[in-house]
Amino acid sequence: MRRPSASLVLAATALFVALGGPAEAERLLDGDDIKKGTVTSKQVKDRSLGTKDLSAKARRSLTATATGSIGDAELAANAVTSRSVANSSLTAEDLAANAVGTEELGDNAVGQAEIRNNGVGASEIADQSIDGGEIIDGGLRAHDVARFSGSLEVRLPAVPKQSCLPAPVSNVAAGADISGDLVVVSASEAWPDSLSYHVRGSDPPGSFVFVACNPTIATVTPPAVVQFRYAVLGF
Repeated sequence: MRRPSASLVLAATALFVALGGPAEAERLLDGDDIKKGTVTSKQVKDRSLGTKDLSAKARRSLTATATGSIGDAELAANAVTSRSVANSSLTAEDLAANAVGTEELGDNAVGQAEIRNNGVGASEIADQSIDGGEIIDGGLRAHDVARFSGSLEVRLPAVPKQSCLPAPVSNVAAGADISGDLVVVSASEAWPDSLSYHVRGSDPPGSFVFVACNPTIATVTPPAVVQFRYAVLGF
């Protein structure tokens, strides 16, 4: 037999490598033989990876809703209900001005716990919407219901027996007319028990007259200065 030529040997060797080399490489190579960070998207066949090839963290990041990705345009009418909102997840910053009206609030949904101190002003309360049922017993003070209120000092000389002395009080309600209002005054402990007092209207209409009366049969001298509190209640 003739010895095969060098070209035939090379051709046979090349054919062996072409047919058996990749299969042998697939059998001998695994992930540990590939250098970390060397495989990029260029080496990965398009659309060849499935969800099982991704880590749990990667799957969560792909399915999570991006911050700010949902706006008004993505929500259908009435799509968000009380069941869709976690407790305490909404704050004032999440609500547009005038976004919450009476139609969005259930009966008795807002109580004292939901209103911050001084959170409700006159512009938030409709006329005639508050009556005695909404006011805590003892919760109102004189200055909450009076048109004008404050304190004043009364200076009177000795009051003769069975007589009265007036003491005009001015600038109580400067620029206002209180002539038809109810004026209530309360004296301090310094006022003598033997003297009574009352008030009446005066001119100008923003003032009133304090009157001290002595019903006894002897002259009574009050302290030089007596502190009084007053409230003007409108009718």
